[in-house]
Amino acid sequence: MAKFEINRKTFTNQAEFIKRGYRCATDIPTPLQKERTRNEIALMRSAMAPVQNVTINVQFIHITNGNKGRITEDQRLKQIKVLNNAYSNTGIEFVYKPETVKVVDKPAWFNMGHRSAAEREAKTELHIPPEYALNFYTAELQAALLGWATFPDQLQGDKVMDGVVILHSTLPGGTAEPFNLGETATHEIGHWLGLYHTFQDGCTAEGDEVDDTEAHAGPNFGCKNTLTDKDNYCPGQTQAPLKNFMNYVDDKCMTEFTPGQIGRMKDMITTYRSGLIFGP
Repeated sequence: MAKFEINRKTFTNQAEFIKRGYRCATDIPTPLQKERTRNEIALMRSAMAPVQNVTINVQFIHITNGNKGRITEDQRLKQIKVLNNAYSNTGIEFVYKPETVKVVDKPAWFNMGHRSAAEREAKTELHIPPEYALNFYTAELQAALLGWATFPDQLQGDKVMDGVVILHSTLPGGTAEPFNLGETATHEIGHWLGLYHTFQDGCTAEGDEVDDTEAHAGPNFGCKNTLTDKDNYCPGQTQAPLKNFMNYVDDKCMTEFTPGQIGRMKDMITTYRSGLIFGP
C-alpha cells in the first residue's frame, strides 16, 4: 500500500496508521459529560429498573461510489449474525428488514470524514428516526478510519447525527483484513450503547466507568500471541483486557463484554434510548 499523509504526519501504510491508534474516531468523552451521565443514570435507577431485553432494528444505509463500497445481502446477514453472537449474553438482539435497506451512489459522500460536511449532509438526507432504530452507515472513510459512533447521551442534542459509520470493507467478507470479520460494527455499536474504550483515561481512576474491565495505559493490537507492543497494563495489574470488544485487538481476538459493560449498556438504553424499548 502506498504511503499517505495526514495532519502533516506520514505513515507507511494503512496498517501502521491503524496500529498507532486512529482506527476509531468516536469522540472522547469529557469529564463533564461523564459526570452528567453518571448523575442521569443514578436518577433513572431511582425511578425504575434498567431494561433486561431489547430488540434493535438496524437500518442499513450504504453509500457507494459506483461499484465501490457495495454491500451484498449475504454480508448484511452475516453482519447481523456477528452482532447477535457478540451480544448473545447481553439481552440485546439485532434485526433488520431487507426491504428497508438504502443504497445511495454518491461519490461526494463516499469518502466522508468524521464530523465532516459530507457526513452531516448524508445523515440529514438518509437517516430514519434514531430514537427507535440504529442508523448503520457504510462508506469509504477518510484517514484510514474503521468507524465511529455517537454516544446515547448525545441523541437529544443532535438527532440527525446519531448512529454508527462503518468502513464498508470491515463487514464480513470485506477486504480490510484483519478487521474484516464484522467486529468493527460490534465495537462501534458498543459506543452507541454507551461503552467507552477499555483504555479510556489510561491508568487513572475514572477510566471507562466500568468496574470489572482492567484499566490499561493504551490500546492493544493484534492478538495475544502476536502482540508487537506491551500489554499496556497498569501498576498492580498483570494484563490488559485483550479479548474485550472495546479494545483495539484484531477481529478474531475480540470475544467478550464484561458483566459490568452489559449492565452499563442496559442503563444507557433505559436512560437515553428508551424508544428502542417502547417504540414510536
